[in-house]
Amino acid sequence: MAERTEQGLSDQYTSASPWPIPLVIGLVVAELGLVFEGLLPVAVGGMLLLATSIVGITRESEFAATLWRPTLTVAVFFAVVGAAIHQGTAATDRGLAMLGTSVVVAAASGAALLYETGRL
Repeated sequence: MAERTEQGLSDQYTSASPWPIPLVIGLVVAELGLVFEGLLPVAVGGMLLLATSIVGITRESEFAATLWRPTLTVAVFFAVVGAAIHQGTAATDRGLAMLGTSVVVAAASGAALLYETGRL
């Protein structure tokens, strides 16, 4: 009897990645928080979900061996882009949301470093 295989699936990947859905939800929530006046905390929450998804994708695909390095990279990226947007454009709320997100993500990176090195 011939072995049955499903088209598009490989032996290496037995299940689908859960990260694309939170990534898209994070983008949508962040934009909704920026579009509607006074919802800056919602925008930061969406960007945190986006950052978590990016770090999850890098870990799942084995681009990163640790958790704290991609987290710190995302934090630095958000800080640089947020500062540039805040200073260089009229979209100051977007820049503030990215800067706020970078602070929280940097703190998470520090916590991940302490956890992974056994100091926490």
